[in-house]
Amino acid sequence: MRVTIPGALADYITASNPTDPALNATLDAAHRGRGRTLVITPTSTAVLHTISAYAEALLINRALHSPAAIRAARTWIARAGHTPTTTEQTDTAGTWRAEWISARATSPEPTLFDVEPEAEQGALFA
Repeated sequence: MRVTIPGALADYITASNPTDPALNATLDAAHRGRGRTLVITPTSTAVLHTISAYAEALLINRALHSPAAIRAARTWIARAGHTPTTTEQTDTAGTWRAEWISARATSPEPTLFDVEPEAEQGALFA
């Protein structure tokens, strides 16, 4: 699957010297399309999400960028979408059960902490 990055966004990304290895490999294998566009073959959706993050950063700092860069970022977001958000779950399954934090050191399962048998699990954090 080939994807076209709008020219001004492509220029912004390449000028920023990205440190993401997958993005760098994708950019190295890319070729210029019409105008200043950059045609890539992404190796994963993570690369597309990283490009979306660059577009979002550009839109957040609009005053620092040209109108062409703003249009390019908007075009990318309209086509590819925003970077997925990750939400932390406060009640992750298995986090506070005895299978994970053992109440005794003799548990056959691997444990995060060994706790004295007479101590409560909450004593770890007192």
